[in-house]
Amino acid sequence: MPVESGLGSPAAILQPIRPDDSRFSSCGTLLLPQDDPSPFGPQDAKLHFDADGHPRFYLMRLRRRPPVLAAMTSHQRVSQCLGSADAQVWWLAVAPPGPPRPDGSIASDQVLLVKLLPGEGVKLHPGTWHAGPFLNTASALFFNLELRTTNEDDHNCRSVDQPRPLALI
Repeated sequence: MPVESGLGSPAAILQPIRPDDSRFSSCGTLLLPQDDPSPFGPQDAKLHFDADGHPRFYLMRLRRRPPVLAAMTSHQRVSQCLGSADAQVWWLAVAPPGPPRPDGSIASDQVLLVKLLPGEGVKLHPGTWHAGPFLNTASALFFNLELRTTNEDDHNCRSVDQPRPLALI
């Protein structure tokens, strides 16, 4: 259903997909629980950290934000990993790695809204455009693996060509 985007033209509400949808594979990898001990295998995240980067693993607190996609961020130097520490449902908007459009924006028709269930996490490929996590609760905790300096020197933010409301269902 189209809604007014605030830019004079209607924007379609972005509906969620599950991370096992083949369209998500260009953006990242679904991480699922494994029994311990389990050997490393194809079910594991293939991590990337720039040679001069130092990993940072922390518990990130987020507050609910309006379910509207207006901008996205990418990290070129790391394969960021996220998972709910509260075992809650959450959503992440993603678009495949690549340069922005000539006007510097991200094409909204390339964006996917991914719904993650309790016990699921994601590994984003380096350069994947992303926004969120989005929540239905007032706040939530997330495990976050990135580089120590990701928020200082690898936080590339761009507007989306047309803001999109998100269906957090």
